[in-house]
Amino acid sequence: MAPVFCPKCGTRSPDPSGKFCTTCGAELSSPQGRAPVAGQVASLKWLVAGIGIGVILLIALVLILAIPLGMLSASPAGSAAAGPVPAGTLSALATPLTTTVPPATTVPATPELTAVTTITTPVPTTTVPVTLRRTRVSVTPKETVSLDVNPTLTELTVASSAGSQITLPSTQVPTQPPSGSYLSSNPKAPVIEPSALEARIHELINLQRSQNGLSTLGYDSFLASIARGHSWDMVVRNFFEHENPDGLNARARGEAAGYPCKKEYGTYYTEGLSENLYQGYRYNNYWTAPNGTTVKYEWNSLEQVAQQAVNGWMNSEGHRKNIVDTHFTQEGIGVAFSTDEKIYVTENFC
Repeated sequence: MAPVFCPKCGTRSPDPSGKFCTTCGAELSSPQGRAPVAGQVASLKWLVAGIGIGVILLIALVLILAIPLGMLSASPAGSAAAGPVPAGTLSALATPLTTTVPPATTVPATPELTAVTTITTPVPTTTVPVTLRRTRVSVTPKETVSLDVNPTLTELTVASSAGSQITLPSTQVPTQPPSGSYLSSNPKAPVIEPSALEARIHELINLQRSQNGLSTLGYDSFLASIARGHSWDMVVRNFFEHENPDGLNARARGEAAGYPCKKEYGTYYTEGLSENLYQGYRYNNYWTAPNGTTVKYEWNSLEQVAQQAVNGWMNSEGHRKNIVDTHFTQEGIGVAFSTDEKIYVTENFC
């Protein structure tokens, strides 16, 4: 007898004569109708086999299509076939693909590729030029009129003695500037000989007197020593006045040195030195960098320093009055230099 299969679940019935399936309980067909059920099972097997073969073929097709895409993503950047891949773009293949590439296959430019863009370009050796600031220093004297421009007047009761003005048996010459103090710490500064500068200022003073119809002044070396001592005192104690920190003015300093300077004016006479002061610099201009460092000086020559001192005095009423005073017959010039390039000039009259 032919085997009987369940038309619902396909289970073979152990009893060909049974009416119901022992597995699912479905009614079994008659022996005449059982053969087609076996045929259906065979057809189902072939259908499943066909589906499996189709799946295998589909997988093979996907693999075949995936090989060119793998070659595209694996091609080296900058190769001869594709060229360098710009950031944010894709390079085109020689043969377009018919399959749409999912957006996920777009490979963005990697940081390594971007780092290659740091190209070393030649850097110019010249940068933005440094702007220098030019400063011009004052070349005029301080507006200080000697406290002895009009010396103390005393009624003439006795005749003044003629002859030397030195009254002390031993002179009291103030401390003079050391020779090394006249040298600048800047090697580019011109050397100015102090005695030559004093002599040139004296010449220019007499030139001014001659142009005003006056007699020239004699040069008194003792007056010059008194003047030079005051110039050096101003450097050492850092002041610029006719009266020093000890309270001594030109008259008191002259008397302390034994040089009272008496001058007759007919019915009266005067006592005390008259004095002009000047403070200038070794340079006219200087240039500074943006950081404040001085990088350049415009130095003065000896002649420029002398001209600046005398012109400054002549442009000041009180100083000019001393220079053109008809009663003065002697003068002394004394200069001293400071470490910060200042030049002090003292002019004493008698």
